[in-house]
Amino acid sequence: MLKAKTSCLLLLIVMVFMSCQKKEEKRVDTLNLNFQEGDLPSLHPHGLMIYLRGISLSKNIYEGFTRIDEKGLPQLAGADSIDVTPDGLKYEIHLRENHWTDGSLVTARDYENGWKEALSPTSNCPRADLLYMIKNAEQAKKGLIESGSIGIQSLNDQTLLVELAHPSPHFLELLAQPICAPLADVKEKEPKKFNGPFQVAGWKHGDYLNLKKNPNYWDKDQIVLENINIYMVQDTMTAFTMFEKGQIDWVGVPLVPLPIEIISRLEEKKALKSHPVDRAFWVFLNTLSPPLSSPSIRQALNLSFDRKAITDHIFTGHPLKKPLPDALLSIEPAFEIEENLVLANQEFELGLEELNLTRETFPPLVITYSQQAGRKQVAEYLQQVWSKGLGIEVKLEPQEWNIFRVNLGTGNYQISGSFEAAFYKDPLELMQKFATLGPNNFPQWTNPEFIEIVNLARNEVDPDKRINLLADAEQILMEDVPFIPICSDEFIFSHHTDLKGYIFDCVGACDFSRAAF
Repeated sequence: MLKAKTSCLLLLIVMVFMSCQKKEEKRVDTLNLNFQEGDLPSLHPHGLMIYLRGISLSKNIYEGFTRIDEKGLPQLAGADSIDVTPDGLKYEIHLRENHWTDGSLVTARDYENGWKEALSPTSNCPRADLLYMIKNAEQAKKGLIESGSIGIQSLNDQTLLVELAHPSPHFLELLAQPICAPLADVKEKEPKKFNGPFQVAGWKHGDYLNLKKNPNYWDKDQIVLENINIYMVQDTMTAFTMFEKGQIDWVGVPLVPLPIEIISRLEEKKALKSHPVDRAFWVFLNTLSPPLSSPSIRQALNLSFDRKAITDHIFTGHPLKKPLPDALLSIEPAFEIEENLVLANQEFELGLEELNLTRETFPPLVITYSQQAGRKQVAEYLQQVWSKGLGIEVKLEPQEWNIFRVNLGTGNYQISGSFEAAFYKDPLELMQKFATLGPNNFPQWTNPEFIEIVNLARNEVDPDKRINLLADAEQILMEDVPFIPICSDEFIFSHHTDLKGYIFDCVGACDFSRAAF
């Protein structure tokens, strides 16, 4: 109760302060944002990787070797130049002169230490797999070899040599993500120094995060904003009221999903904006949780509802396309869009026989859902159609987003839905998640044939053969159904009419570092 009163008091103070400003005064140096999904557990770059708002934040406080531009292409940032060998296996990265927020020099060793910390067997980095294209990286993460054998070596203060195990056409895109940020001190669980356009000026957990321009940043003359204020107002209508009053400058993704009623209000005012993104909504099925161990049961769930009903009435504005994020594979996968209850019940009977169950002894299923826009409605819809079409009892369990995300990674759930994105435009990045058991294989699913095909694709240099291998792997995913594909995504948002200069990267995070009014 005390915490709630404190948060309300802080919000009241913020709103009163802002309302006292002259309405005609044009704000030019401060951007006000809101993390409606709540605070971040940490500002460590490795931890930021699993939250879309965290990746967005990282663009302000960390500088990788590249940044994604407005066309979605990687441009040099922390790197002054990058030399690549003709076989695409060695990258010699030359750092430009840049400094930490305390004025000390950012060195190649800082990058090396950060990457090798992510690949340490004792590190809890949730997306170390993104670095597995580096020579010996996966073996080091599994504790099979020493870190000195990893293909990452600082030749001097300003030069880093990276050797890949196999060519990766999108490695330069990955360098823009926080997994590839440098670390000034790998022993610190919470970083104290930053090398990006902004530095942390104040952070009261659960209430606000204040950033101010970093005077030691190499490209500081191109940074217009002096401050970025981030609030943690979680009530949807309160946050939207603040937006309407000009007290925050952005509503919608990637900072928070918008509910239908707010989308409608923004449409009426012609203030709604959209942006395509390589992301899709999947309903994950924990294959280690009975009775979801049966592919036939999973297929029955997949075939027994109408995806169009979800995109028309819940995820309004989300295109009904491929199960993998848009533009990853050119080969159209075989999966049913419309419900097919006849086939669904046939698969259900096969699954019951396989598990030695009857419809009467089939146990209840539990859908956990995050408290974000549309998630409850999707869960309720699935509860209704699975109960009516298959006769299954389904229970619902809401969870706060941060807890929900942790439970996905640990397998502490039975059925959960979430948007899934690729960090670069290569289907291999998503496929690799299901090729090994780990915190990113949410369904806890394994298939030897799938693993073999993905490993072949990793080392295939012929692009046509490679895409055909990945299409074969995708077909196995669709047949074995470790997740149920729902729809592709499109970001829907609105912002201050004068705001410009923000950039969406390939994963859908938003870089506000070059924003201006």
